[in-house]
Amino acid sequence: MVQVRRRAIETERQTRFQEMAERRRQRASEFELRQQEKEKERVEAARAKERDREERLAALNKQQKAHIEELQKKIQLKVNVQHAVGVQCCVSI
Repeated sequence: MVQVRRRAIETERQTRFQEMAERRRQRASEFELRQQEKEKERVEAARAKERDREERLAALNKQQKAHIEELQKKIQLKVNVQHAVGVQCCVSI
């Protein structure tokens, strides 16, 4: 009778131990999944930030190029006007 009771207690103890170990493994697995998801989100956020930076830089470069072209046109017009005025002055003399 005592032996049977001891075996039953030992079986219950083993069962509880296995359940606790399984819960511990489950929590560790869930923690690992959360960590992986956080890392994935971090990497995606970094990629999005880099994409935004590249887009802003491209827009600034485009704007700067357009500004330079406009200045070059103004300079060319001024040179052409000065040249035309200079030719008229020389022709009228």
